[in-house]
Amino acid sequence: MLKIGSVRWRGKCSRHPMFDPYTDGRGAVKAGCQRCEALIDIHECHEKMLKLMRSFAPPPSKKPVTTFFDDRQETLFD
Repeated sequence: MLKIGSVRWRGKCSRHPMFDPYTDGRGAVKAGCQRCEALIDIHECHEKMLKLMRSFAPPPSKKPVTTFFDDRQETLFD
């Protein structure tokens, strides 16, 4: 069994701090910046890994929440 934990990683280019590979894409890389290119590559690998994990075993469906009503207590106002 492979256990992959949740990893929180925030990377940004020191020259272009407003660059976001998710929204901007490869076309927004300015002047062939190597750090921005690396961010694009990391983003693409992450998307590919998520796609592979979901195709291997889709996330479990959530069970419907059942509410339990206990009707054994007598009412005080009858």
